Amino acid sequence: MSKFYLIKISARVIIIGAILFQISCGNKDSRTDLLSTTESYELEIVDSLSIDYLGNLELQAVNADKDLFLFSEESHLLLYNRKGGKVSEFDQPRDAPDAFGQFILGATFSENKIGVLGISKFNIYDFDFNLEKSFKKPYPHKGMIYSGFDHLHAGKKEGKPIFVAFTGGPQVDARSNMLQYYQEYNTLDLIDPDQELFSPIIPFHPNSRYAKGTEAFDFIKPHFQVRDHIVSFTHQFDSLFYQFDLDNDTEFKFEKIPFEKFLMNRGYEIGGQQDYETPVDRSGEITNLFQVEDKHLIIYKSGLKLSELPGAEIPNEERRALISELDPEKLIVREKDGSYSQSSLLTKKYRISRVDSKGRIWAEQNVHEMEFEPDLITVYELKLVRKSSK
Repeated sequence: MSKFYLIKISARVIIIGAILFQISCGNKDSRTDLLSTTESYELEIVDSLSIDYLGNLELQAVNADKDLFLFSEESHLLLYNRKGGKVSEFDQPRDAPDAFGQFILGATFSENKIGVLGISKFNIYDFDFNLEKSFKKPYPHKGMIYSGFDHLHAGKKEGKPIFVAFTGGPQVDARSNMLQYYQEYNTLDLIDPDQELFSPIIPFHPNSRYAKGTEAFDFIKPHFQVRDHIVSFTHQFDSLFYQFDLDNDTEFKFEKIPFEKFLMNRGYEIGGQQDYETPVDRSGEITNLFQVEDKHLIIYKSGLKLSELPGAEIPNEERRALISELDPEKLIVREKDGSYSQSSLLTKKYRISRVDSKGRIWAEQNVHEMEFEPDLITVYELKLVRKSSK
């Protein structure tokens, strides 16, 4: 299961706010009145990969051309083929010269290489995990440590291979209750392996609720996908879809996702602090974003009104189960033309993890929903199937 850890926030000044309101958001690039089609989608299991491994592996990336699967368990990396056979592995101590550190923030394939982002460094390995390049992140880690998420993607900028990452938070010398935080925010970081550089990229879009500076929010987290020079992303607790062109930063588009229901979480006063004690509505949440060829799959929960939530007198485990039933994960699909499907429910039997360059969807088995502990680690290959509403 994907995890996150809270660490102390470090300070470093990275000035990017000057470009915030220079980003174009003309009507030709913005759509806020999108309507859903009458169609919906469902996911079908078409194949699976089984691995004989004693432990908890996280699928990090899939090389579609060679049918290779990169898994991790803490600081351990393993490469498997389509038949479940182990190709190679990296099992060095966390402080070894060719190691990436204690935590893996993201990993992906790029041009027959493996890029791995640790907390303080970026490493590039070949398929036998021989280290080919390593360079340090120029600023200290801040925000959250996210493990097991799809937070590193290969892309291109002006035709040159690069990587795009979410490192846990913005590179701004301000706390999240300060106006400066929102003025100088960067959503992601661009990693140039040739120049061995990290660069903060993508401020808040001027139409984002976070750019307005009227409210403060804690733990702002994006979900993103990269195809060549186009970065598509959403924010966890917002209902807008964005596309940013790495080759032309004036091409910054946004549109409102036509959820049938999506409760917005409330911020708090700039300079103040979030009240975590007073019961409030359970906000809507985008839990993941994937790109399948020319479609975008948005996985979300609608949220629950305070009056709909189970009472605090119910035991925690039972209460979590009830909330999961009342506010299940759903799927809405964005088509190439910008229209959206109707939403559909997702099964709890698996958790969508990655999409490869051939558009194949890969999902990890949700062992918590099984009656017994499986002997093998199973990854399902899924297919997106269009359905017409009756």
